[in-house]
Amino acid sequence: MNKNILIVLGGAILAAVLVAMLVQVSMGGKKTVVKSGEMVEILVADDDFKVGHELVAGDLRWQEWPKEAVFKGAITRDGDEEADGVLEGRLRRDLTKDEAVTKSILLKETKGNFVAASLKPGMRAMAIKVDPESMVAGFISPGDYVDVVLTYKKSIRLKDKNPKFQQMVDQNIDKMAAETILENVRVVAIDQSAEREDDDKISVGKTVTLAVNIQQAERLALGSELGALTLALRGVGDDAEQVDTWPTVTDARMTSIGDEVFMEYEKMKEDSGVKKSVVRLYSGAHMQEVPVQ
Repeated sequence: MNKNILIVLGGAILAAVLVAMLVQVSMGGKKTVVKSGEMVEILVADDDFKVGHELVAGDLRWQEWPKEAVFKGAITRDGDEEADGVLEGRLRRDLTKDEAVTKSILLKETKGNFVAASLKPGMRAMAIKVDPESMVAGFISPGDYVDVVLTYKKSIRLKDKNPKFQQMVDQNIDKMAAETILENVRVVAIDQSAEREDDDKISVGKTVTLAVNIQQAERLALGSELGALTLALRGVGDDAEQVDTWPTVTDARMTSIGDEVFMEYEKMKEDSGVKKSVVRLYSGAHMQEVPVQ
């Protein structure tokens, strides 16, 4: 082979090798080794949930997540911690399946929207004015159950002038009466707080918000106009409705002084010779007086 041709071929091969080396260097030369990142578990939703939904067991679960991708506010698993019970409360917005859950997703118990979200379907929140005596000296807290007692003035007007009717009324009621108008009603807030106070921070509120249905709301509205409302705190777990009935409590029935006065008056009439109350029966020109007991 011609010597010149060999020189040209050798130069071409050398040039090709040099070009290949330059390309290798320009592309990094060494292979980049991608290491798999460390994984952790974060709390996510196990289904789609609407705003106001109250979290229950099975709503949340743990899911593996790259540690370097964990964002601020994400809840990571601590050891063998179970997902149920990590968060409790109602959602302040919609939550989609597999979405990472943060504490900010829950309604704060001190906010008004928590009160609305805590109401069951068909229930309403209604506030009434209270004072230390009517709210058990401040020992009532959100989450407690109470009965509502109405004390009111009652005036009975009789068209029948029969003194016996008036006597019957006077013996049963003078001016005041009291009735339990609602039973087992849940307290949702004291003033503007829906959060239970610590035992050493008990304060007396000026308003109490109750969870009631529409009919109960009407009774509360009317009761607040008729007289004074008092709250009676129920024991923990006591949700039984009162089955026994009794006559309405009135001022005349609270004491026996009225009966004593009436009996003394009747005795005075008898001792003085004054006839007792009688009914006159007429038959033609004849009249007969019949004592009324």
